[in-house]
Amino acid sequence: MSVAATPADDTCIPLLEAELLRRVGSGDSLLELACLDALFPSGKLLRPVLCVESAKAVGGTADQVLAFAAGIECLHVASLVHDDIIDQDPVRRGRASTAEQYGLAEALVAGDGLSMAGIAALLGAGPAERVLHAARVTVEALRHMCQGFMRETEIRGDLTCGVPTVLDVMQAKTAALTGAACQAGAILAGAAPRQHQALRRYGERLGMAFQIRDDLLPYTTDDRVTGKTATSDVANLQPTLPVLLAYEAADETDRNRLAAVFRGGTDPVSAHRDVLSVLTRTGALTKAARMASSCAGQAHTELAGLPDSTRLAELATSAADRQH
Repeated sequence: MSVAATPADDTCIPLLEAELLRRVGSGDSLLELACLDALFPSGKLLRPVLCVESAKAVGGTADQVLAFAAGIECLHVASLVHDDIIDQDPVRRGRASTAEQYGLAEALVAGDGLSMAGIAALLGAGPAERVLHAARVTVEALRHMCQGFMRETEIRGDLTCGVPTVLDVMQAKTAALTGAACQAGAILAGAAPRQHQALRRYGERLGMAFQIRDDLLPYTTDDRVTGKTATSDVANLQPTLPVLLAYEAADETDRNRLAAVFRGGTDPVSAHRDVLSVLTRTGALTKAARMASSCAGQAHTELAGLPDSTRLAELATSAADRQH
């Protein structure tokens, strides 16, 4: 599958976008405008697409999960709005972030508004028992996501925190919700426990592949392609996976270079350049890319025995190969 084959090619995208508009409103108030600006143009819609495709993989339909999938996207985008505030990132998806465009207070309220719209959508349709089960799975994942965000702030500037720590952050911050999106879709479609648990594991491994690639993008892809600021992680002294892999493999000279950057005070552009040179010399970029491919392979394995998992298999490949 080519890199261009992303979730954005999916036929359920127009349905999801229409459902998001229905849930958030048409822009008649400042809150609606800010929420719509955060949601559109839509990104990859990976999580809601995973929810829909997981339902289909166990014999369900998009209609069974559309509202729930839109709710997951609202909750995910709300977390991005707040994440940009934490990181002071002025750019999201190649445009001004919500805080940059509307102001800090307005962005905080927009994030909260999206969260409330998302919760309402989760509870909006379907058999009560299935909806409650799927909602519990999703809310638990969101709780882990908050823990991941907080842990991420705790390790800023700490190059000794270790690779296992940052992998745990990825699991909480990204993989938990991708896994929940898959499991919830299957639950809403009436899947057997064996099936929805396998899909949760699939989603978690896909989420890890996706996040590892995300950590690589600042060092492998141009800002204009990613729609993000390449210097954000180094400016925030965030020890991402490739940086920690490099720190483990580096000689004393390169360790000292990384330590100098992560003490702060270095111009972000110069810091990014210095970190990239160390990542290249130590082979950290290649090692991280292999880890992403391994996670994608593990995701594929979890799909064995499902009635129709072709699209999910394609999404796993796309996550491991993504360049934006």
